[in-house]
Amino acid sequence: MMGIIGLVLGLVVLIVLIFKKVPTVLAVLSAALTAGLCNALEPWTILNALADGTGATFASYFFVFFLATLYGELMSISGCANAIANALVKVFGKKNVVLVIILTTGLLVYGGVTAMVVCFTVCPIGISLLREANISKKFLPAMIAFGQGTFALTALPGTPQLNNIIPTEALGTSSTAAPVLGIIGAVIMFVLGTVYLQVMVNHSVKKGEGFDESTVKQDAGGNKKDGNEVSALLGFLPMILLVVSYMLFENVNFGGYVFREHGTYSAVSTAMFVSIIYLVILGFMKKPKEEMIHGLEMGCVDWIMPLLNFSMIVGFGSVIKMTVGFEQLVQIAINIPGSAYVSAAISVTLLAGVTGSASGGMKIALSSETLVSSWMNSGISASALHRIVSIASCGLDSLPHCGGILATLNVCNETHSSSYLHIFVTTVLVPIIATVIIVALASLGLVF
Repeated sequence: MMGIIGLVLGLVVLIVLIFKKVPTVLAVLSAALTAGLCNALEPWTILNALADGTGATFASYFFVFFLATLYGELMSISGCANAIANALVKVFGKKNVVLVIILTTGLLVYGGVTAMVVCFTVCPIGISLLREANISKKFLPAMIAFGQGTFALTALPGTPQLNNIIPTEALGTSSTAAPVLGIIGAVIMFVLGTVYLQVMVNHSVKKGEGFDESTVKQDAGGNKKDGNEVSALLGFLPMILLVVSYMLFENVNFGGYVFREHGTYSAVSTAMFVSIIYLVILGFMKKPKEEMIHGLEMGCVDWIMPLLNFSMIVGFGSVIKMTVGFEQLVQIAINIPGSAYVSAAISVTLLAGVTGSASGGMKIALSSETLVSSWMNSGISASALHRIVSIASCGLDSLPHCGGILATLNVCNETHSSSYLHIFVTTVLVPIIATVIIVALASLGLVF
């Protein structure tokens, strides 16, 4: 039991230090040493595993974070974010800003834009929308996290995201597995999360809270009207270019050249580069030269800390996976009593929570031949199991130590203390509720 206790202590240390605003590097070092030493790992074994995990993640995400940050900065500086925000407000009204941000994020995710990139894309638009509606920015991380990490990522049939693809490899299913269950799960999550956020925003407005300009990064653009605004059409074009280019680069064979053979994020990175070229041209045509140059400089710098913090959290997960406690936890997950659907949901949820990664927890669970065989030999539907593990993976993965949550908070310039409660409700409680309902329906025979 000491190993599992060590894991719990490590997670507690990490979460407490992050909430106390201790720099992520120190928080992760303290948590990794706590968990590792309690599991009888040598100090330098712990530090080397942390460094290797951090370095590998930093290298893997280098270009996608850099280009995504530059894209987001240019969306703001060029005036495209304001143009999109103004157009959406005219169509849906200021009262529906919450719905607009959630739908925009969800549509981008379902359209194939990598969930990790979406926060960079939506953040400048969200800031402009919240400013226009005079709503506190503390809700923005939850709106983005909810749109990128729940219904569109795991439940909607056919979503091209990793959380919906991993089960196809292990279970022999398709990305549209159990479409009815998926749609039911998506509707449950969408309604619960949207209603919660709207109620909280209304309560905030009644309290007199509004948009606080001091919470916006000093160098963030998109908040000035200089008489040379971008039209709605020109404003939406970079998003259209991003989605269309990504789908093209991801699925088309260019005379033998296939982007996905050159890295997981090669297609989306190239698509962002195409949009960036458009934004640079548009920006220099519409905005002062000095402002654009400054925006380019900031976009080339602001990506480093979000990526470093994210990589450190993933590095912590690398240490966790080496421990005896983690092996014990996997064995406990394998032997969870109850139906296969219940066992699968709990197993994936727990493993995702410990690693702070939905895809990581799912991969660990589905890579166990013993575990998968025990589920499938019980006579359950592979399609229903696919949908259950996909939705279940996005529950406890969004605890405070999740790298994706940390990146979203950094990009939005908010903290755990200001925004995490709303993130917890929408990305932890809501998916867990949906998972329970989907498991119950599958157990009653609704498996399609």
